[in-house]
Amino acid sequence: MMLLELILVLLMITLALFIHEMGHALALIMSVKKAKAEVYVGSSSKEKKLRFRIGRITCYVNIAISGVCYSVVPEELPPTTSKQQAIFLVGGPIASILSFIALYLVSTLISGVIGAIITGIAFICLITFIMTLMPITYPAFLGGLPSDGLQLLTIFKENRKQRKAVL
Repeated sequence: MMLLELILVLLMITLALFIHEMGHALALIMSVKKAKAEVYVGSSSKEKKLRFRIGRITCYVNIAISGVCYSVVPEELPPTTSKQQAIFLVGGPIASILSFIALYLVSTLISGVIGAIITGIAFICLITFIMTLMPITYPAFLGGLPSDGLQLLTIFKENRKQRKAVL
């Protein structure tokens, strides 16, 4: 029974991460014409993963506790602006918090095991929202990459530095 519960929790985490990374991907393709996105839930390897495509988004998914979204911008396009980069970065946390709200509201209407599972996914989305906005570098077992919050902070600092240099 405990193994089944562990698998269920890992599936819930995977779903919450997928929602978060899809938020990044949607923000990218909406803000940068002709850009494509690659969503990885698990390592950033393409091997041994469920692969599917949704428009300009290619997804590589397996059961995991981390995820990442990469932008694939054609070379003929100009580099993305700091505003486009910020939109890309906030897309994930926005998807996570909106999913928390929606799933939590739905869970109040459904009782039993299914309601509990939906509540669990909702709260994992909330935790994902909070953890990704904290300006930290994740430990190696979670990918070792800077959080969305840390990357946003870096963009804001760079913009402030550039504005001061112009004055």
